Amino acid sequence: MKQSYTASVLIYCSVFIASSIYVMIPLQPRLAEVFNVSLGFISLSSTLFVFPYALGLLLFGMLADRFSLRSILLVGMAFLTLFTGLLALSESVYSLLTLRILQGIFAASFAPVTFSYCFRHFNGPMQAFAIAMINTGFLFAGVFGQMISAFFSNLFTYNGMFAAFFFFYLSCFIGLFITLQPSKTKQSYPLRELFYTILSCFKNQSLQKLYSITFFLLLTIMLFYGSFEIYLFNQWTDFPFSLQLFRLISLIGIIPAFFASSLIAHFSAIRVLRFSLILMMIGFMAPIISLTVPSLMIASIMMIASTSLSIPMVVLLVGAVAKARKSTAVAVYSFVLLIGASIGSILASLISFSFVIIMIPLTFGVLVFVTHLISE
Repeated sequence: MKQSYTASVLIYCSVFIASSIYVMIPLQPRLAEVFNVSLGFISLSSTLFVFPYALGLLLFGMLADRFSLRSILLVGMAFLTLFTGLLALSESVYSLLTLRILQGIFAASFAPVTFSYCFRHFNGPMQAFAIAMINTGFLFAGVFGQMISAFFSNLFTYNGMFAAFFFFYLSCFIGLFITLQPSKTKQSYPLRELFYTILSCFKNQSLQKLYSITFFLLLTIMLFYGSFEIYLFNQWTDFPFSLQLFRLISLIGIIPAFFASSLIAHFSAIRVLRFSLILMMIGFMAPIISLTVPSLMIASIMMIASTSLSIPMVVLLVGAVAKARKSTAVAVYSFVLLIGASIGSILASLISFSFVIIMIPLTFGVLVFVTHLISE
């Protein structure tokens, strides 16, 4: 029962922490007007969160191999709460950007350390379920973060949105403080060995293959939705509903993640991963044949379903392969995942949507082949 409470708190935290990546997207036009700056400049409020966040994933992943997991999670959440509260009080665009950098660094303390906590304190079906649901929380945050940001900023102001998140993060801190079990501090080792551990992750052949799969998981989602948004604006102007509603309906695809532990019990993680990658290929057959609203909806739902299963399977496999250095290996995984998402956003404006829907199943066909090269 104690593990169930802890898992519930971690899943709750995953939604709100990952939401911080997306909360600025609906606010950018309003903030550009408030601070009298260009949209390009105010978009730094997202960029200056993401890159410190990516680097923070590596930093806290290394620290997880040296210090108490409970202490790292509580300190990281405390500082995230503090800087979010200060954002609610910010009056200038430069303080906003500075605090977003600090917010990004400490938000990164959650993902790699939480996965390490799951490996250390959860066993069997609970471990698989917790990892799957935490990753589902991250996926859900992509839509939820934008929706709740727009809600609170419309109800109050952008300061009100950050004030709301201050209380969300405060509740996260309280939940973690009550439920997290203490973990022993590991023996420290030289800083040079920390970097050697990261390099060893990239040199490990099985991890190389898992990281290559990881790179394309969020890249695909960002590329698909980004290029689709441009396609709707330029060509399909009479699309029957908004992209936000389209994404919301697509979240039906997270349902398979609830059965991740059952699937692993009947099949191995590598087989579930292979199936989920094939699911992505099948989903995009419909729009390749005929580009219609139903075919795109099928592709989008199948894409989310595939990703919601692929990500926890990769995390479990990375942990199994890395053994003693799980925390660092999972931190590198998180870093690669986020870099892929960033590149997907960039490519969305450079690649035509018609080419994207052909490229995705071809890419995942190659990734299915890669899974056959990973040692089970």
